[in-house]
Amino acid sequence: MKVIDKYLIREFIKSFLACLGFFTALLLVVRFGEKEVGTFIAKRMSLISSIESLFLQVPGYVIQIAPPSMLFATFFSLGRMTQNNEITAMRTCGISLYRIFLPIFLLAFLIAIVMIAFNDQVVTRATKRDIELKGLNPETPGISRNIVFISSENRVFYIDTINLNNSNMQRLTIYDLDANYDVKSQIDAKEASWTDGIWHLKNGIVRTYKDGIWQENPFNIKDIIVQEDPEIMVKSSQAKETMPLKELSKLINYKKRTGQVVRKDLVSFHSRLSFPYACFVMAMLGSPLFVMFGKSGAAVGFLLTMFISFVYWGVAIAIFEALGNNGVLPPIISCWSANIIFMIVGAVFVYKVKK
Repeated sequence: MKVIDKYLIREFIKSFLACLGFFTALLLVVRFGEKEVGTFIAKRMSLISSIESLFLQVPGYVIQIAPPSMLFATFFSLGRMTQNNEITAMRTCGISLYRIFLPIFLLAFLIAIVMIAFNDQVVTRATKRDIELKGLNPETPGISRNIVFISSENRVFYIDTINLNNSNMQRLTIYDLDANYDVKSQIDAKEASWTDGIWHLKNGIVRTYKDGIWQENPFNIKDIIVQEDPEIMVKSSQAKETMPLKELSKLINYKKRTGQVVRKDLVSFHSRLSFPYACFVMAMLGSPLFVMFGKSGAAVGFLLTMFISFVYWGVAIAIFEALGNNGVLPPIISCWSANIIFMIVGAVFVYKVKK
């Protein structure tokens, strides 16, 4: 690696981390005053729990603020070099703008990959813990409540409690549906356990609809075959933002096999990849902007960052993701269209400034 590359990367990283820290702190203060204080008071959370909740939200804010931080860091670091005539000196020595942009682009791409992994492994865990802390989903590890699940065998499951730790369920109802989705039988049980795809129901009753009347048959123990893993049932009822991509992909594949609608799940999956990837897109967009506006100072860069970020969020989320969630566009297109559009704009800017 050449000395000039090390210098560009060092200056860029310093600017990016400074911008990321500043914008994250700013967003945290704004959200705290706007929403979180009311939540803490309404939930009657202790001071320690409130502070913990705030820290648990920081990873999510980092992901939200990373793309604009990348844009401003690109503009600021290269713009400062322009003001100090360092870029002019590089170009005088025969170093092209493309060569100056290259280490910035490569580093931005690596940061985008890191942000995708950070979003998948850190943000999901922090979000899940924050939800539990606020009492929105007061679950103990391995125990889930109020599960509603549709299986591949035209069965609908309503389960009050599932304990994955000891393979036990409490208070469940299973509806068997016919081809017209009318109920042909119903099983109620106070308790159940499972082993190798066989559910052992205890203390219940089977209701069968026949000849216009319901027939009831109580039982102490009844075994039924259920192909679906109870873990899938639990995952299907969890908030998507708490599920890593591997688990979300597993759930999507299952829903596809059972003919369920997965449109919103796919939008959630692809947005987990596309939004952190916007870090690379913003570097492509910010690099040529410093040539156009670099000598105007940090204030202009800040205003440009706010404007472009507002447009990006408006296009990416308010328009394209909404179209994806409503089935107007395929999920993959709705989530990646904004990145593609902004990359094309950035590539045009890079070509223009080179000329």
